[in-house]
Amino acid sequence: MEELRAGLAPWYSYVKAIHVLSAAIWGFSTAVAWAFYLKPALASARRHPDDPTRRARRNELMERFDRGASFEHVALVVLVVTAVLMLWLGRVDLTQWSFITAMLWLGILVILPMEAVDIWLSHMGGSKAHAREDPERYERLMELHWIFFRITEPLVVILVPTMFVIAIAKPF
Repeated sequence: MEELRAGLAPWYSYVKAIHVLSAAIWGFSTAVAWAFYLKPALASARRHPDDPTRRARRNELMERFDRGASFEHVALVVLVVTAVLMLWLGRVDLTQWSFITAMLWLGILVILPMEAVDIWLSHMGGSKAHAREDPERYERLMELHWIFFRITEPLVVILVPTMFVIAIAKPF
């Protein structure tokens, strides 16, 4: 194992660069689509539940958003893999409080559970594209996703910039 670590150690900066790029893709790839397209369409369809045009637009944008979230979810996997690799290569002492352990706990306690639900809602059992043939299930999933967004939006708006500041400034 030590030979592998020694062989990979010179590549640490490249792993870190991939990690930072993945963090940016994860943190910001869906922000514009959510804020300027999907959120207004969801709100409009909720305000006018009997308008089929608004509902159709909401459905189209949600399904496109779910497909686009694939980039975010792939970036998350790369983010986690590179984080673990950097911890290992850097021989980080996880028993000492530091910006690294703070980021690790935020990732484990907040990000990973949130993203697990997001992945389920976007691509797996909660996928609206897969539920199209069952209008009642489709609407339940749409409502569930709306609730998820309402809960996670403040977390993401606060947490993503905070994590970038912690990673760059290393305040502790």
